[in-house]
Amino acid sequence: MMNTLMKRNLPITLLLLIVGLPMMMLAQSRAVNRCSYVPPRQADNWFFFQNAGLRFTDAGVSLNNLPNNNLPVGKGTAVYSDEDGNLLLYSDGIRVWNGNHNLINFGPNLAGDLGSTQSSLIVQNPGTPQMLYVFTTDIQYPAAFGTTKGFNYTRVDLTLGNGAGAVTADRDINLLPKSAEMISGVKKADGKGYWVVTHGLGNNSFFAFEVTNEGVSTTPVVSNAGSVLSDNYNGRHSVGAIKISPKGDKLAYASFGKGVVEVFSFNNSTGAVSNGLAMTFMEEDTSGTTRPYYVEFSPDGSKLYVTVVNLSTGRDNHLYQYDLSNGNMRTEINVAPLEADVSALQLGRDGKIYVTRYQRDILGVIENPNRPGLHCNYNESGFSLGGKRAQNGLPTFIQSFFDVPPFDYDTKCDGDETLFTILNTSNITQATWDFGDPGNTTPGTGLNPVHVFSGPGTYNVTLTETFGGQSFSTTSQVIINNLPPKSFLPDSLYIFPGSTIPLDAGADMYSYLWQDGSDGRYFNVTDPGMYVAEYIDINCCRNSDSLRVIALDISLPTAFSPNGDGLNDYFRPLGPSDGISDYTLVLHNRWGQKVWESNNFADRWDGTYNGELAPAGLYAWYMTFNVIGNVSSIGKVKYKGSVMLFR
Repeated sequence: MMNTLMKRNLPITLLLLIVGLPMMMLAQSRAVNRCSYVPPRQADNWFFFQNAGLRFTDAGVSLNNLPNNNLPVGKGTAVYSDEDGNLLLYSDGIRVWNGNHNLINFGPNLAGDLGSTQSSLIVQNPGTPQMLYVFTTDIQYPAAFGTTKGFNYTRVDLTLGNGAGAVTADRDINLLPKSAEMISGVKKADGKGYWVVTHGLGNNSFFAFEVTNEGVSTTPVVSNAGSVLSDNYNGRHSVGAIKISPKGDKLAYASFGKGVVEVFSFNNSTGAVSNGLAMTFMEEDTSGTTRPYYVEFSPDGSKLYVTVVNLSTGRDNHLYQYDLSNGNMRTEINVAPLEADVSALQLGRDGKIYVTRYQRDILGVIENPNRPGLHCNYNESGFSLGGKRAQNGLPTFIQSFFDVPPFDYDTKCDGDETLFTILNTSNITQATWDFGDPGNTTPGTGLNPVHVFSGPGTYNVTLTETFGGQSFSTTSQVIINNLPPKSFLPDSLYIFPGSTIPLDAGADMYSYLWQDGSDGRYFNVTDPGMYVAEYIDINCCRNSDSLRVIALDISLPTAFSPNGDGLNDYFRPLGPSDGISDYTLVLHNRWGQKVWESNNFADRWDGTYNGELAPAGLYAWYMTFNVIGNVSSIGKVKYKGSVMLFR
């Protein structure tokens, strides 16, 4: 507390610091990268036959061939990278390598097989990123070669082996005694785990196994739908591929031996498969040797691509597109009528589908798989493997990693310029945009238009791409969010010298930034100056408040002369009364007699007592008050002093 000031003929100054009315400096809200589309990078690395490899980045696709001879396998593999695209693990179904390309499953091979169409799938524990599960499928053996090992998983712990990773004791945990050479995975609807799906043999059953923080559930969700796949080796019903759509709402599989492709609804909340429709390809070859082999969905799930192959020769193959958005699902569009060596299919995070060509050093690329028919732009020489070759397999991934929207938009906040970006720019000669905004009907053009929406809300934005005289439209919802509230501080706030008061930038914000670079919700004010808080909410919308902390003097005169000349006629406190409460000012004469008292900061003593002029002389005063909003431990402010009355 300040010491009592007793100097004569000088004002007694009580120094307060006032946080005045907030001077709102509205910073233009901007979205930050956290709320922009960031493609999942867990499928950035691909490895397959003869050590060929691809690397996906934001700049495009590049060669990433293996530096050794780890993968001579001609069929399925599995690769897994972390969320930044760094390689963690890959497998051919019997062996496992870490991100440094070192073998980590010493001892017996895993229970998969190099000849399995989809030999393996790697799934990360959603709660423990260093824990991964390698699911494997075995082939159907002739009776002379023993029984199949079925469907299994093995747990890999990347923290073991001094960080190199190692296969744990949970090795070849059997989930099914026999299954098709088919495996696919997708995120659960709640985002808290995965479904891993395969098809049984000797039945028409799909088995969906749940992977959560607790690990792999050995009790599957069983759905009986579609055709029965025989467990007779000679029928080769187990050969083929299964895929779940990137959005997790459809499932398709091809059985080479059965000669069918079947499409179903998939429930990524429950793992159930239902509503199947078969498409039979037995008519493709009277000898029955050319049959469906591989399937893949377009990013939006509206198209299904199927390869029909001759596994004996690898030739006389075909690539088909099925338009699932057409009421007649049996509409066949042969997108490569002259192609003879297509085989496996895999969607990439660039929104394109890559196609192996048997024993060729190039991959075919379906550049616009969402477009119907020949407009999907199949490029039979789309990507060179740099001398490496492909055969009948590509890596198997969690399909949710390829849920690629047609466009992204940044920012998502009211009043901002929203920048739109087309994510797959292949084969576009013109792009036009209808932003679905009745308050601002200005259309957009080009690959990266900017639009200011008329207010917060949900808008249906339509992108129309034109190429080769044809137009292709897609509509997506765009949500523009309100800015976070800017009145997070009271209108005024006072602090007393020597105290500290925390300013509160408001709850439920994603991040905070104060003028000195500190990033907490609270900021401790101790000195005059300009204070600015910028805050970003969970929608990446940004706002800010600024307020000036200034020194405010409350002064009382040391002398006054109530003689009516208009100069110093009254004794009163000088300064604004804002922020002052429970105020009392009392004056006593030299004998201790109270001569005046007031509880109103605006009142003033005119030098009278009981209607009479008070005599000249020295009077003692005592003043107390509270500071509104003072959250320090000072308590009630108390001051005393004296004033000389002159006559």
